[in-house]
Amino acid sequence: MNCNELLVANLQDKIQQSFELLSSYDWLINSYVLDFYVDNHWERLPPCWKSCFERLEIGKLKDLLLVDSRTENRNVWPLSICALRVFFRQFCLSRKLELHPKDSGKRTRLHEHYQKLFHKSVKLKKRHEIEKFCDDCQRTGKEAEVEYLVDVGSGQGNLARTLAYGYGFKVCCIEQDEQLTKAAKVKDEQLSSSLKKQFNVELSNHPIHLSRKVDLEKIEPEQFLQMIRDSFNVEKESPFRFGLIGLHPCGDLAVFLIKLFLSCPEAKFIKLVCCCYMKLSTQDQKSQNYGFPLSEFSKSRCLRLNYEALEIACHAIEQYCNKLDGHYDELKVHAYRAAIEKIIVKLHPTLKHSGLKSTKVTDMSFQLYCDKATSGLGIELPQAEVGSKDVQSDLNHWERVVKFYTLRLMFAPLIESVVLYDRLLFMLEQGISSKIEVIFDPICSPRNHALTGCK
Repeated sequence: MNCNELLVANLQDKIQQSFELLSSYDWLINSYVLDFYVDNHWERLPPCWKSCFERLEIGKLKDLLLVDSRTENRNVWPLSICALRVFFRQFCLSRKLELHPKDSGKRTRLHEHYQKLFHKSVKLKKRHEIEKFCDDCQRTGKEAEVEYLVDVGSGQGNLARTLAYGYGFKVCCIEQDEQLTKAAKVKDEQLSSSLKKQFNVELSNHPIHLSRKVDLEKIEPEQFLQMIRDSFNVEKESPFRFGLIGLHPCGDLAVFLIKLFLSCPEAKFIKLVCCCYMKLSTQDQKSQNYGFPLSEFSKSRCLRLNYEALEIACHAIEQYCNKLDGHYDELKVHAYRAAIEKIIVKLHPTLKHSGLKSTKVTDMSFQLYCDKATSGLGIELPQAEVGSKDVQSDLNHWERVVKFYTLRLMFAPLIESVVLYDRLLFMLEQGISSKIEVIFDPICSPRNHALTGCK
């Protein structure tokens, strides 16, 4: 076997074994935590798990969630939990950000000198993502000899401005929300004006903004390519190479961009940091262009992930660990939500799983929480129910809800890894040199894996 064949075989093995494990624990993964009291989830746990977690301190739960850690000796886990941790360490993608030595001269002097203006009204999380993503695009663009980039789902253009002005790329932004496109143009003008007034600097190479919806069922690759050529004023006969990028494209959009990349010979690389897996369409929904599974291998095995599994794969593991490290009041919301669901199902069964108003529970009574959370449903929960001994007993066991939730969350990195492995395998099946790398700090940005493919 050559290297590519070995990688394909390894991915197939990981996907197959991961699904076999996930199917064994679907009773846990596919459980709604808000049904904890309604369906008595605690009793579904294996006896050895119940015995262990009944007496376990909340703070020790975080050891279950950090796949890259090696802390088994701190707790005596049931053997099945120990086996799961070994499996996760072997089969899950690492979430650790490895620091690379800084490349010299990768940014233009403009970006280095006037960085504060680029960061104006950009949150710290987004700044971190833009900086790391741009560095990665610069390295890949240099290797692929690409100077044009197409940013799909570009929002207000914060990434595009840095790529264009800070790294010298020619960038075309495509955003379906017309209001965001208008806001992006305004921000371009504001930055240009500020640099001219404060530093007498004239900007050129402005990002191009298009308000379009990119949909596989509504746009052909030839149409897409012509739209991009026209936006850059590149003649049809002229040589043209570009990179296709997306910073957190949701659900099926990421899948469509991969297929679009494969269909356009002029697209020389693709780089995506994906999110919102629960918005993926699946084979069960009878759509021709469903988002999961994607690879021929996964399709041939009829592998499935439902909404509950895909939703939990999007959680912020490291941030939740911080809550387990002493901020227990914030965790009680799980028990409050499960307790109110039990009351709603009893009194208003047709409102089961209704959306409630997001309400923080810190220093808040359960009665006040109920009033605020149900304010949009047009119902009032009787004091006799809210203050009953049964409900109080449920709330006294709030730690059980946290522990059950954490056990479920333990599988999140494996589920996300399977989705990304499937996409990586799909590109390898098409003969595309591809890889998955961690490019963001997971504490700052939980969806931190970049999928890159090069022709």
